[in-house]
Amino acid sequence: MRILTVTTAIVVALLTFPAHAQQENKGPPTARTDAQKQEDADIDKAYRRATRGERGPAPKVDPWAVVRPADSDKKPKN
Repeated sequence: MRILTVTTAIVVALLTFPAHAQQENKGPPTARTDAQKQEDADIDKAYRRATRGERGPAPKVDPWAVVRPADSDKKPKN
């Protein structure tokens, strides 16, 4: 039984070596600049507005635009 446990441990260790070798960023995380932090904050605010249903100012809509005459009709021709 002990040989089976040791063999299983060795097999699991050997299977994890390729995954460990494929890691690209092995150093500590890099420091972010203030501009990057501000950009992240702006993206986060936009995401929160979008997911919570908040919208920006409502666009101005003119429901009578179809009924009114065009601008060229309003100007007198001289």
